[in-house]
Amino acid sequence: MLKFFIENKIIILLFIIAIVIYIIAINRGLELLYVIAELSLATLVLSLIAPYFNILGIRASVKHPKYSKQTQNIPILIEISASNFFGKYFLEVWLKTPFSTNMNHMFFIKSLYKKLTIESEVSSDIRGVHQIGPLHIQTGFPLGLKVFNKILENTKSEIVVLPNPLQVEKFPLSQDESFALYGDNKSKKKGGHDEFVSVREYKRGDSPRYIHWPSSAKKGKLIVREYQDILASSLIIILDLNRDFNVGLSKESTLEYAITIASSLAIYGLDKGYSVSIYGRSKDEIKLIDIKGSYNNTEILKNLAYVESDGDKNYVDSIKHFLCLDKRGGTLILFDNGSGEVERNMNSYISSVSNLVLFDIDAQSFKNDVFNEEFEIHNYTKYNKYILKKGCDLKRMLS
Repeated sequence: MLKFFIENKIIILLFIIAIVIYIIAINRGLELLYVIAELSLATLVLSLIAPYFNILGIRASVKHPKYSKQTQNIPILIEISASNFFGKYFLEVWLKTPFSTNMNHMFFIKSLYKKLTIESEVSSDIRGVHQIGPLHIQTGFPLGLKVFNKILENTKSEIVVLPNPLQVEKFPLSQDESFALYGDNKSKKKGGHDEFVSVREYKRGDSPRYIHWPSSAKKGKLIVREYQDILASSLIIILDLNRDFNVGLSKESTLEYAITIASSLAIYGLDKGYSVSIYGRSKDEIKLIDIKGSYNNTEILKNLAYVESDGDKNYVDSIKHFLCLDKRGGTLILFDNGSGEVERNMNSYISSVSNLVLFDIDAQSFKNDVFNEEFEIHNYTKYNKYILKKGCDLKRMLS
């Protein structure tokens, strides 16, 4: 009851004033006061019921793309119509956009007759699967004493915001930073096997075993076969999706930094000819195995859009679990949050791969408002380690 009086105190006050004027008019017999009292009551009643009829019969639809990328603007098309004869005036149309820094967008409609189309753009700042809408319409027309609201449930929809990978110019995804391994320089990893790529002219230092004699005889000069070490050209990214790993809010969190790094290196690897595998254990496991070709870039990003840090599996156990399932060598990308647990187990991973990279994301730095663009790179004998904090210039780090 108290809440009702607080929310409607102006209306109650005006109603009391109108009654007082009416009582004075009766006692004094002044016709002008009668008129004022009646006009006040009529205006008050009108202000209470007019907003209801002003919002009655409104229908709407919201159209937008199914997918978008972080930092891109999403085109939004809102169509609103009124089914009755009378026009609608001074409407506020609110649209929930949880994928944007500004989570609510308001569009003001001065007048609405039959049908109106609103075209706008909304920024997509936060990766993930989000519900957009429903539209929330409110009006206080004509006097604003009473506001009526209407939620259009049929305008709810889903939008998937993909991570926006950074442009990686060069990143050491193999020890020698090359794909084609020639002659005696090929990987000596046991169990490895190579794939024929092409032929080329003989260079000093090439092994005679790889001379292609038919081509050499045809061209009158030595031609050698060029191979790619399949094991060395695989990229494995294992994400820590334990809920304890994720620290921070929204896009400024350890998980989002890891997703940005993972998506950027995955796309870079696909474009360079690597086979890419991404693995992570949460409530909904992500398991992409041997994805090849840059035409699969979108598939990688779509899968990463659905990733959530809601698992309870230990990350070290997840790494061992995946490597036991699929020991293929190549480059292994791992993550830590400053705990040092992953690094303490490095020796157990090194034997399974030819190149190991650890991104150590300082979780403690995500608990405050300080941003630090700098990062550290440590090139150890058996692995490379990147140390970064909240605000790190990821683009510069990956270049």
